Amino acid sequence: MDRPPATDDRNDLWKSLISQQTELFSETVLENEQFRSRVQELEREVAVWKQGYINAESQTDSLQKEVAHLQQMTESIKEDNPLILALVDGDGNIFTDELLRQGQAGGRNAAMMLTKGLTDHTATVDARMAARSRVWLTVYCNKQGLSDTLIANDVCTSEQFEAFFLGFNQAAPLFSIIDVGTGKEAADTKIKEHLRLFTRFPQTFLVYFGGAHDNGYTSTLTSLQNEGFLDKIVLLRGYKELAIELQHLQLPVVEVGGVFRSAKLPGHARHGSQKIVTYVNTSESNTNVVKAAGPPKYLNPKLPLNKHKPPPCTFYYLGACRHGPKCTYGHDYTLTEKNLAEMRALAKKFPCTNLNRGKVCLAGDNCISSHFCPRGNTCSFFKEGKCKFVGKNMHSRPKLSKSSAPSSIADATESDTLSQTGTGAMSDIDYSSSGSNHPNYS
Repeated sequence: MDRPPATDDRNDLWKSLISQQTELFSETVLENEQFRSRVQELEREVAVWKQGYINAESQTDSLQKEVAHLQQMTESIKEDNPLILALVDGDGNIFTDELLRQGQAGGRNAAMMLTKGLTDHTATVDARMAARSRVWLTVYCNKQGLSDTLIANDVCTSEQFEAFFLGFNQAAPLFSIIDVGTGKEAADTKIKEHLRLFTRFPQTFLVYFGGAHDNGYTSTLTSLQNEGFLDKIVLLRGYKELAIELQHLQLPVVEVGGVFRSAKLPGHARHGSQKIVTYVNTSESNTNVVKAAGPPKYLNPKLPLNKHKPPPCTFYYLGACRHGPKCTYGHDYTLTEKNLAEMRALAKKFPCTNLNRGKVCLAGDNCISSHFCPRGNTCSFFKEGKCKFVGKNMHSRPKLSKSSAPSSIADATESDTLSQTGTGAMSDIDYSSSGSNHPNYS
């Protein structure tokens, strides 16, 4: 007997439901396995992060202990060996006539006065530190150049200066005057490096800086300010007037009475706030000559050097001008390093008069003029016999690249007086012999 259709439909429905249920169970079991696997993976990650956190906490504690130990050591260094450092630019901070004339006794007296003056000032900052600190003072100068200037101004004799030099150096183990020679900014370079290095030392309590006359130190002091060390710097006054840019730093100033001159010597000045110092070996005497700038007058940065009225004198600022007050070029400008660099580069486009005349140039590589034609062995004027560089071997070098512009201030000048009637702007040099041989401007 056949089953009714309704029964078959119910059987099919049950089969379908059972099939769906089985499929659902299978999917559920698979998902559970996946979730279980994911949970285990997350648990492992959490365990790793927990261990990392524990390690970080341990490292933090260790670092904190190390920092505390280093701080303790730093404080111990400060307490055990506090240092009062004094760095003096001897070309600007010049000792008084009275001390210099006392010779060896004057050197000892200068050292004693500086020790007392600096220690007394330190006591106003921290009396306990002042009582336990040692004073380390160094004066950097061009000994020969300074000696010649002092003798030329009847301040002292050569013997008195030598005796003063010796007396100062023997006055205390940490007191010395160092001769840096006649190189360009030799004293400045040493002082800047000592400022950068020793101001950062934890045992350095104060730094007395005897270079307040020179704007050239501004960048070094600004760098120390950015690092948070400027509070250690105290300006040691020499000349009455401080450099303009240094005044903006608003540093404390101390003056030790009777030690340094308050006014510049005639014929002695140096590039800084209102001065330029140039040491020059002349071919006749082979001695150092110091030329001075007059009252400060600044160049217009929008004008080329040769467009100023009058243009600045190349020989005055880079060497020695023999025309003195009769010179038709300016001696009273205050030049920036950029001005000087431009002047040096332009001066190197003119031949050295000594070499051009077959003589020996005592300045060597420091000559303000060039010993080689900038066009080198490719100079077309030389091939035509028209180049102003006529000396022997002045075309033996290859053509100079634009990046090889000179950067040093001359330590010598030509022995012969050169004509100051140049033709043609120095920014557009004519290398032919019809042009001027003088590195000033027209």
